[in-house]
Amino acid sequence: MDETSNILDMQSRFLSGELAELPAGSVSDEVERSWKRLRSKDIRPSGRFRSAPGSEPPAMSEALVRSIRKIGPQLRSIVGDPDECVCVLVDAAGTLAAFDGGEAITRYLAGHGWRSAMSLREEFAGTNALDLCLRDRAATATAGADHTVAALQDAVVIAHPLLAQDGELLGGLGLLTRGGGDLRNARSVISISATMLELMLQVDISNSTLERLFAEQKAIANAMKDGTMVVNRAGIVEYMNAPAGRILRVEPEKSIGRKLADVLGFKPVIAPIFETGIGYSDEEVRIKNDFADLHLIDTAVPIKDGAGRVLSVVNTFREFGTVAKVTQKFGGNQAHYSFDSIVGHSPALLRAVETARRAAAGASNVLISGESGTGKELFAQGIHLASARAGGPFVAVNCAALPRDLIEAELFGYMPGSFTGAHKSGRPGKFEIASGGTIFLDEISEMPMDVQAKLLRVLQEREVTRVGASDPLPVNVRFIAALNQDIRALVASHRFREDLFYRLNVIEIAVPALRDREGDIRLLAGHYLEHYARLLDKPARGFTGPILDRLEAYPWPGNVRELQNVIERMVHFSDGDLIGSDMELPGRAPADAAGTAAAGAPAEVISLADLEREAVSHALCVARYNVSRAAEMLDVTKPRLYRMIRRHGIRLQRTGRKASGFDG
Repeated sequence: MDETSNILDMQSRFLSGELAELPAGSVSDEVERSWKRLRSKDIRPSGRFRSAPGSEPPAMSEALVRSIRKIGPQLRSIVGDPDECVCVLVDAAGTLAAFDGGEAITRYLAGHGWRSAMSLREEFAGTNALDLCLRDRAATATAGADHTVAALQDAVVIAHPLLAQDGELLGGLGLLTRGGGDLRNARSVISISATMLELMLQVDISNSTLERLFAEQKAIANAMKDGTMVVNRAGIVEYMNAPAGRILRVEPEKSIGRKLADVLGFKPVIAPIFETGIGYSDEEVRIKNDFADLHLIDTAVPIKDGAGRVLSVVNTFREFGTVAKVTQKFGGNQAHYSFDSIVGHSPALLRAVETARRAAAGASNVLISGESGTGKELFAQGIHLASARAGGPFVAVNCAALPRDLIEAELFGYMPGSFTGAHKSGRPGKFEIASGGTIFLDEISEMPMDVQAKLLRVLQEREVTRVGASDPLPVNVRFIAALNQDIRALVASHRFREDLFYRLNVIEIAVPALRDREGDIRLLAGHYLEHYARLLDKPARGFTGPILDRLEAYPWPGNVRELQNVIERMVHFSDGDLIGSDMELPGRAPADAAGTAAAGAPAEVISLADLEREAVSHALCVARYNVSRAAEMLDVTKPRLYRMIRRHGIRLQRTGRKASGFDG
């Protein structure tokens, strides 16, 4: 019996368990480990290759598969008889990805179960060098009796693993031959070829990675709301995402490779950056001509070489209207109070609420009248939230608080350099910010006459012209105005434009004073008591009867706002469950006032003017003539308090800044 027959007999007895251990040096260490694995799985020698159940298709690139078919014939010729050699490529799982072989050996192997996408793992193809090189990640050779499948027992298999730069196993390259030849030469050829294929695989992986990254970045860029372009020094568009095409109304695919000026039909605003090298961030850009009508927030970043020369400009932009929506969402231009927030059940209040609800269903201008502190803005917010514009901005403007010299810029916006101190990029006005929603002009009676004329034009034309600009901008706003004076008296005395009054006064809502809301004082007092007790973590749960009588007897010149402040103060200083009559009440609510009223004696009637004068004088006295502090106590603006002081001829006590805290 020759040596090969002896090894095959030993192999059979070892795999069956008849032979416990292999004689030392009878086979290589790699082959011995393979036989032991096969014995542990009770896999005996076979004549054919086994089929792997549900095997996956090979994971190899098409380029690599094609390369095997090109280099296979050369490898077979170098090794020996090309008709008796097969060049084999397997993936990392051991699946046959491609092979190139001579006709004789291919026909022979096919007769033993060789086929495309078969598994060359030892469980299915027995011990073989291709499986071993994948397991050990090292060049391996098996010959003759090493193999446990009869189809390979008169062949030599030389294999080399294919590894990525990071050591990841990519597959294996092997040569199967039955024709003898120079096997040392074959090992060298396989090693060199494997190195070449590794490089090809790494390039292929890099290209695939780059393609994937590019596809991901393109998807990200197209998913963004901002338009993005890259323009080179020659003015040619190198990249444009889908949002940019939508905003500029062009097709990105047709724009790339063309001059941006030709795509847009006008000279782009980023053109000077190539010469100045100075970009900009979040600048407002308005382009209106025969080719376009664009209103954008624009950012341009120059890309420079080592010498500071601008090579390209990355330009990102979004529509101004989109920015305005985000600004109003996070910048406080939102309504928070619905009609459900209005507390009261008096007939006068319910009539006003019903009128406001009906006004909310339409789009007409609304004029809200009522004394200071009655809750006019509450009604305005309720109208907005109950209207079709509820999702848009709610911009409240106190006309009395706007500086006289800046009121136009605040309302209508301004262009760069329009006046001293103007922002270099200009600013949108309140009407532009409110576009798509509602603008609430509180204390509109304090608006200067010349500004009233411009407001009338906005009401008529639904467009505004910024200070320093010539082209108007369309605005889509609903107007709600409010005032605490007799508007008709102001018109009669020529302090308010009659035409503006008629434009605003499409629907008029008169918010009643608190003293005219029968039964609401007790209801509101209980509402605010509960609110502030929870807010201030106080035990107060109610009022004594006398204190409620005193609250109802007081005329409340400051209306609901004053009542709210009084209840907050009461709760703050309370210690028990009930707030009693020992609590100090404001102004003209002495202890005997409630008693006189309860006794049925005629109460003294005080004019509103006298009440206002007394409230102002009292606040100034308490604030030691600090006008800012007194304005806070009265919940009015400082300019309005000065007008009250002048109207009533109140003399300010200037006793020294440090002593009195007077702020001028």
